[in-house]
Amino acid sequence: MLRRLRARITLLAVLLTGAVLTAALLFVFGVTRRQYTESRRAAFETAVNQLQYQWDRYDQLDGDWLVRLEAQNDMKVLLTENGKPLLHSLRLGEAERSVLEEAKRTAGEQHGLSADAPPLAGSQSVSFTFSANGETWRGTVRLDGGAGRHWTSLVAVQDLGPERAWTLRLAVLFALVGAAGWAVLALAGWFVAGRAVRPVARAMEQQQQFLSAAGHELRTPLAVIQANAGAAAGRPEQAPRYLAVIDGEARRMGLLVDELLLLSAGASARARLRCERLAPDTFLLDFAESMEPLARRKGRELAVRLPECALPPVEADPYRLRQLLTILVDNALRFAPLGSEIALGLGTKGGRVRFWVADRGPGVADGDKKRIFERFYRGTNAGPDTRHYGLGLAVAAELAALHSGRLWAEDTPGGGATFCLELPAGR
Repeated sequence: MLRRLRARITLLAVLLTGAVLTAALLFVFGVTRRQYTESRRAAFETAVNQLQYQWDRYDQLDGDWLVRLEAQNDMKVLLTENGKPLLHSLRLGEAERSVLEEAKRTAGEQHGLSADAPPLAGSQSVSFTFSANGETWRGTVRLDGGAGRHWTSLVAVQDLGPERAWTLRLAVLFALVGAAGWAVLALAGWFVAGRAVRPVARAMEQQQQFLSAAGHELRTPLAVIQANAGAAAGRPEQAPRYLAVIDGEARRMGLLVDELLLLSAGASARARLRCERLAPDTFLLDFAESMEPLARRKGRELAVRLPECALPPVEADPYRLRQLLTILVDNALRFAPLGSEIALGLGTKGGRVRFWVADRGPGVADGDKKRIFERFYRGTNAGPDTRHYGLGLAVAAELAALHSGRLWAEDTPGGGATFCLELPAGR
């Protein structure tokens, strides 16, 4: 499924970016082709103007210069004076003459300008394109003079074959660039799509691991319940004892299900928070007072450390914040030595309020400081206690995230573990 998703993302990305690339290449191709065509036309017109200027001013043309001018601009010229061709024009080949004659015919038929008769006005000129000998040509016919007087005609043609060949080469080049661009886009799209679906793959893997671990954890209390139910049916006189075990396991399963529901709710649980403006010191004192009997029953003492400075309020759901701190204190009660003290405190830093719970237990190994907040993970110092599923700290981290807070573990000076919760201060 992920491979198909990756392929679809790649295809969509390649189509979108490829369309932009193709449009850009077509635009650049069109501009480049137009510039080349315009520069060649301008060069042809400049050559014709030079030729006309030389002829008008000096009344003669250097043959070698005229040959070079024709070669440089892929052009041929036919020059006549009073209807008689000049010496250069008499040397033209048959194919060249046929092209020039076709140019004269086109000028006469399409533009009404005859190169074989004196002009009606002083000067006349037309430019056009035409076909001759299976090729396309650019042509210009100019007449100068008047009826009954000295007059000249200039017919110039330029072969457009080099333009077509250059355009074809340019099109092939752009096509190759486009094909290479599409290939690069496909590879880049596949790579980027792979990175895009990586979080999805991790989420699916985590979901699978979550379901597998949840099923494994639920299987144990279910087995205990089934075993005790069977024993109660076989030994009615001991049914109360078995029912008590069943009740305890059912409560544990209920707690596990509640934790699983909170973890699976994710971001949607944020909408169900009922946040209030809380005074951190008052809240912590009330919470410590409610937890004191449990701590004494387990042979530990609770101590509250409050800063001397006033603390800003926090926006939090009191029920969920109490649930979070309860998890931290319960964790400390499990690991703190008998008769030791568990400290609860407050602080502030950078506009955030910090709650902390410190114990004198074995502490958290450096390699476990991040992993202990993962679901179903038990640290190396967790011991053989199987009454806990390894979800408590994961739930605490989720509750902290729902409050836009941060939860982490660090070492207690002198030994032990300190769990710190930072919440943004209310405004």
